[in-house]
Parts: sequence; C-alpha cells; structure tokens
Amino acid sequence: MQQKIPTVIISGAGLGGLTLYHALIKNKDKKEFNVKIFEQEASPQDRWQGYHIGINNYGARSLINCIPSSIALNLPKAMPNAVPDLEYHGFTLADHTGSLLLRPPTKQVKDIYEVANTSVGFSVAITYRDRLREVLLENVPVQWGKKCIGYEETEDGIWVLFEDGSKEFCDILVGADGVNSPVRKQKIPELKIFDYGITMIITDVAAPKNLLDRYIKLNGIGTFQESVGLNGEITFIIFRHIPIKQENYENKDELYYRMTIAFGYPTKSDDDNNIIVDDDDPASVVEHVKYMIRKLRPECEMTDILLELWDLVPKTTPDPKKYPFKTYNPVRRRKMQDIDPLSVNVWTSNRVTLLGDAAHATSPVLGIGANNAIQDADVLSQALLNYSPENYISCIKEYEDEMLKRNSADVLKSRSIALRQTTPVGYIGSILRNTLMRIINIFINFFDFNLLVRKN
Repeated sequence: MQQKIPTVIISGAGLGGLTLYHALIKNKDKKEFNVKIFEQEASPQDRWQGYHIGINNYGARSLINCIPSSIALNLPKAMPNAVPDLEYHGFTLADHTGSLLLRPPTKQVKDIYEVANTSVGFSVAITYRDRLREVLLENVPVQWGKKCIGYEETEDGIWVLFEDGSKEFCDILVGADGVNSPVRKQKIPELKIFDYGITMIITDVAAPKNLLDRYIKLNGIGTFQESVGLNGEITFIIFRHIPIKQENYENKDELYYRMTIAFGYPTKSDDDNNIIVDDDDPASVVEHVKYMIRKLRPECEMTDILLELWDLVPKTTPDPKKYPFKTYNPVRRRKMQDIDPLSVNVWTSNRVTLLGDAAHATSPVLGIGANNAIQDADVLSQALLNYSPENYISCIKEYEDEMLKRNSADVLKSRSIALRQTTPVGYIGSILRNTLMRIINIFINFFDFNLLVRKN
C-alpha cells in the first residue's frame, strides 16, 4: 500500500519560510512532502520588505544548499558582486564623531559563493533584503492574505486556523511568522520577548553622492557601520557603492545611493521629556529623530551628516512610482527586542515547530537574524529527510535541539554587546571605552581574530 505524502504547512513567507519551502521541494527525490506556505500579507507588495542586511558565511552556505539552481542564478539581483577597489564588506565601529574604534578583519570576496566557501575567518555580502525576498518568491505558490491565528492538535495531525475562518490540515506546522508569532504564543506561551529599553527608528534613504562622499571621508569605506555615543544612543548605516536610478530627483546630474539608516536611543529619554510623537506621521517621527540626535550628540561633522540623512526621509508615505523604495508603512519608532529560546525550562517537541524570529528574534547589533533563519531552514529540512509517521517527533526534536542551542548563544551574545553599547557612559566613560576598543582592534587585527566569527 502506497504511503500518504505528508503535508508541511509553513506560516510566514519571509526569508526563513521561503528558504524552507525551496529546501523541502529541492529534496523531494529523497523525501517528498506536500508543502503549503501561507502569508498574512495581502500581496508581495503589501508592505516594505526592505533594508540592507549582511549574509555571512553560514547564512550563505545554508541558502545555497537549500535553493535550486534556477533561484541561485538570480541571487546577484539581491546581492550584487562587490565593487572592486571600492567596497569593503565588513563591520566598522566608530565613536560619535566618526573616529574608528573597531574594524574586525573580514575576508573580502567577489561574490556570494566565495562568502559561502569561507571556512576560515569571516566574510559577508551586503544584501538588499527586499530583493532577496523577491528572488526567493519565484515559483512559490504563496497563499496571500492568510493570517494564522492558532492551531488545533489531533491524533492524526494539526488543523491550522486562519483569521478568515478557514482551516487547513497538515502533518507538520512550521511557525515562521516573526517576533509576534501566534504559533509561538500557543506552543510556548511562557517564552517571552525581552525588551532592551531602547527605541529604534530605521528607514532607507536615497543619498546624493556628495553626502555619501562626506560620510565615507569621515567614517571610511566599510559598508556596515555603527556609531556609539555618550548617552546610550547608537546609529547603524549600511550601504552599497552602487548607484540607483535617479530620474525623479531634483539634481539629475548627480548619482544617488540607497542607504539604510537607523538611530536608537534609551526609551526613557521619551518619558523624561513627556514627548508626544505621532508614529503614523512620518514627518513627526523624522523631526523627533532629529531632535534626539541634537539632544544626545554634540555638534560635529558626524552629527551634521546624520541630520542631513534623516532630512532625506520622505515626510509622507511616498508613491512607489516616484520613489525607488518606500519606508515601512511608514517610518516609526520600534522597540529593540529579542527572544532567548532557552529561557523556558520545557520545550516539548511535537508536530508544531518554530523557525527564525518566531523562536529567536535577535537584536540588530550583529546583523545575524536573517542568517539564523536561513540556517534554521537548512537544518530543519535535513532533519525532515528522515520523517516517517512513526518518528516525526524525533526529527523535530533533532532540529529543535540544535536550533535552541545555536540560536540562544547568538541571541545572548548579541544582547550582551547591545546592552554594553547602549549604556550611557558620559564623556569620561567614553574615553575609557574608546581606548579599550582601540586596544582590542589592534589585538584582533594583529592575530587575525574576528569577534563576529561563530564556531559551527
């Protein structure tokens, strides 16, 4: 008697969910699944999927391992090859003036395959997250506008419940539905979100070449740069040296570049000042960010550049026909949060499991969230190759044991660094911190040791 093909439902069509879909389909000659993927968004263009992210060694290896060759051929659309002699794909930490504190050694590579093949040391490819999602969506029959609100377990499988009143039956349910995952809240209600007490605002801007040149002259050519201040505030700026179309800009003779900019500060700064910000009004949020930059950072060239960059943010939700990318519906204040999956005593393996931010949302400091979600997809797909109606729990447990240990370590490492960087130190404290960072920088570069490298 022919055995029934098991059904896997993936809730969430982000990078992790889509990578898992491709991996399960790619491995169908080894183990066949009926794979269905559902997404609460109404369409692929329902909201901005954006910003730059870094795909590192292990993220690149897992991604290439999971996707078919037809998808891999389109990866350069999302992660263009490095611009020779111009781009330095790596992390740079500076003080509030833009003065270098730390630049861990990073192996420079020409394409994503060299990133994946870097087994010693660290390498990274700065990637357009929205374009990577578009690439991964190719040939994937996502069912849009289907928000999972919970599930019902039976002896034979899982009924997945959707907000529109419909339901679907499956053998395995994978919650890849983000930091506020309804699947996680039902499976492990004890697992709580950790709030850093830091407010983050992030967006993309189209920066003219003259402004980018000023920034690079001050901060160097690193494509992923962080700046720490005196009062617990931090900035992230990520960019590529690849011009974008500028037909709709005022100065048609100047090149423009897409830059991801983020500013974070202690949330209590809002409470201290009884500040009122309309998070549904981009103009209000932008003015608030500029106010906080002026309040928390002293006058200097770096501060001036930050203010000019935030001035470039559209003050209304822009028409995508006139703007190459839109802010996140719209730019608004958000909490810096994470989830340590080992913060609960019991994690029972069953037909329901979690992937990516749903299980282990991570602070943005190390830029590893997307990589860990992609690696989750790789590990889970490999574990499911041994699936049978009798041993499905052992397959899920194999994945979860590895996922929990690996990602808890990353969450806590990122949390530790983020909390140190967002602790107000004052002027004297900044001198001590900056001196220590420069000593560490000399040490790690002399011994070619990168603090970002994770032993797999």
